[in-house]
Amino acid sequence: MSLFRHLHDDAFLAFSRDHKHLYAACLLDLHERFFSGAPSFPTPQQVVHAIYDVMRANPALWNEGDDFGSLPEMISAGRRRIRKADVALTSEKGDKALGLARQLYARLLAWGWLEEEEYGLRVTVDMAMGPLLVIQRLASLNKDLSQTFGGLIVQIRLNLEAVEKLRPEITDRKQREAALAVREARNQADHFTRSLRAILADLKRVRRTVMESKTIATRLEAFFEEFVEQLLLKDFESILTVNHPYRFRDAIVDLARRISYTPETMQVLAEEYTASSMAADIEDGRMAAADDLLAIESIFDQIGEMFDRIEAFRRQLEARVRNTIKYAERGGQGLVGRAGDLVRRLDALLRDDRHHKATIEWSIEPLRSSWSEHHQAPARQPRRPVEARELAEPPSDPLYELRKKLRLEYIARIAPRPEDVRRFLEGQVPPFATREARFMEIDTVDDFLAFDCARRYALTGEVPAQVAAGFDLEPRQDTPPHDSEWLRCANFVVRRAGHFRKAEAARAQ
Repeated sequence: MSLFRHLHDDAFLAFSRDHKHLYAACLLDLHERFFSGAPSFPTPQQVVHAIYDVMRANPALWNEGDDFGSLPEMISAGRRRIRKADVALTSEKGDKALGLARQLYARLLAWGWLEEEEYGLRVTVDMAMGPLLVIQRLASLNKDLSQTFGGLIVQIRLNLEAVEKLRPEITDRKQREAALAVREARNQADHFTRSLRAILADLKRVRRTVMESKTIATRLEAFFEEFVEQLLLKDFESILTVNHPYRFRDAIVDLARRISYTPETMQVLAEEYTASSMAADIEDGRMAAADDLLAIESIFDQIGEMFDRIEAFRRQLEARVRNTIKYAERGGQGLVGRAGDLVRRLDALLRDDRHHKATIEWSIEPLRSSWSEHHQAPARQPRRPVEARELAEPPSDPLYELRKKLRLEYIARIAPRPEDVRRFLEGQVPPFATREARFMEIDTVDDFLAFDCARRYALTGEVPAQVAAGFDLEPRQDTPPHDSEWLRCANFVVRRAGHFRKAEAARAQ
């Protein structure tokens, strides 16, 4: 399958047998020592010595009775054999451990985790791309899993603000290279979404751990250790304080929209995408930049649902722990059980006349019987036959009717009909004339909604017949945009056309 084309067929055998923890410790140590940070090309001897050090530091992962199969011959480097870590400590156990280290190294080679390369007379060990990516992910899982958002949202906003200032007349390479920050901002937004999903998944794990606890003590311990210390203080603090995404969400969405509606900035983005081989041509670069901006806008426009889920899980978990504490004292080991035992012992003392004058200042509720003639279930009556009668009308709720009316009016107003758009254009475009959108005036909300519909008609080319019969709408990307208090968008042209224009010409003659 294409998913495993970069991995050996037996790569995961290292994690499927009895010594999986030993193999995992060796791979993590080799990755940390040789294949991360500064470039390093170790020799086979150095790798075997590193595996030997891991075995010496973790003796619980193996023992002398382990059967690793036949031991290979000792690897030589020229005339010198591998040196022991400490010649003074040479023993039969050390020799066998070193042999087992060579065996582990040979199996890692056979399973594709490591590979040897020859450079002249020198042999070095390297890790292929597929195993390297896998072990990097495993190493990240072995570290602190708390999600950090420090400066992430602010960085996205700053990148978009720098991109918004780009214009074709800017020739400085450092300033124009800021266009590539759009792709980086999209990657950061994707990382932010994955982090929110990780927090939500961790909340489920914490809830499962807390609820699976057998006793109240272990449940409270799991709550405070797993939730409060590990998750709440690290992740929630970073997203529910100064870096909360809601603080910059509207600003980021507005920036992405303004950039996508500014032809000059989109032209610079298309040129830089093409120059950096992120797109094949200018048009492809413009589409790629538009996709990145749309992805950023969509992510930050829909993060509300994710935060609602996180908040709901948090409230549920805290409510369950609160109920556990509330009812903990109602069991036999709580306050009620201890108080009952105390009362029984006091009654025994009174029965023995040992403390006949003993009194306890305590208010005790009078005993009441739970049996009463008014508490009995009523006798079952004979079943009455079904009678046909008219259905009662549902009760009328004036508030519901008013909300229904307002909702219908809102739906009718928020989506203008083609007749409303045509009426707006007739008031904006004089007869026998042409007018650009940047010179149109918007006075009311209805004008804004009709103007936005006309803009979408011009951009998509899908003009309803009622509007196309009287007007032609064409986009004008090479002209200044429409910029008013209502919105900022790309410019387009509206001209009289069709039989309406012919009729007006006939009336004028």
